Amino acid sequence: MQLAIGNVWGDRGLASKPNTCMLEKRGIGNGLCPRNVSELADKLANQQGFREGLKRRAATEGRIGIFKNVFLGRRLLAKGFAHRQLAVGWAVLTHNLWVVARMAEAEKKRQEDQEEKVGIASARVA
Repeated sequence: MQLAIGNVWGDRGLASKPNTCMLEKRGIGNGLCPRNVSELADKLANQQGFREGLKRRAATEGRIGIFKNVFLGRRLLAKGFAHRQLAVGWAVLTHNLWVVARMAEAEKKRQEDQEEKVGIASARVA
């Protein structure tokens, strides 16, 4: 199953006439930031969804930074695509387990706080 690419987002280093022409030819939305500051301001003001796409991209880049710097830690020393793919797969699994553990801990804390509030409220009534 293949999913169609609807939009492409990128920083000012990716914006170029060949990239813009290629995106238009393939019917893909152009979310690349133009190098010219006035063109960027015009896109931010007038292109529907451009600003929101950049915000979403920023959140994704932050997560990629955490993944790359914390879970991979350094450049991959594995040789060959298959070995690098395996190393990244293990890092993704580790990251996802970390996220699930943090979610479970936050839920447990939320329940404890809720129980504490109920206990204080019942003590006031008595």
